[in-house]
Amino acid sequence: MMPGIVSDQSTAGRIVEGLDVLGEPEPGAPTRVEVQVRACLSFGELLALLVFTPGLNLLWEELDEDDAVRYAVQFAALSADVLDLHYLAAYATALYQGVAVLDTGRVYPAVDDEYLTAVGRAVTRVFGVAA
Repeated sequence: MMPGIVSDQSTAGRIVEGLDVLGEPEPGAPTRVEVQVRACLSFGELLALLVFTPGLNLLWEELDEDDAVRYAVQFAALSADVLDLHYLAAYATALYQGVAVLDTGRVYPAVDDEYLTAVGRAVTRVFGVAA
């Protein structure tokens, strides 16, 4: 179990020095701090995150921008269902490689083959991994 500090939000202020506080404090709203999280992701997981994350829509021209691709992965990783990501990664990789998709009993979204290929190329260029 990790130790924690419980305090009154209105009086807590800054409990620890050296943290990046995001935005200005708003009355009644919790203070948000930057937390860095490391993750080890495969080609298929990166591909699935970029293609299947709701609310993430990388435009064709953004696929040529390394920073846009990295930021999109960060956003997608924070909103991903880690348990479902395994299945989506296998599905995305199978589509990318043009091989039969294993029947897992799950229903997956359709994706344009040309877009999937472009995202796969961006993943390889930016992160140095391939299918």
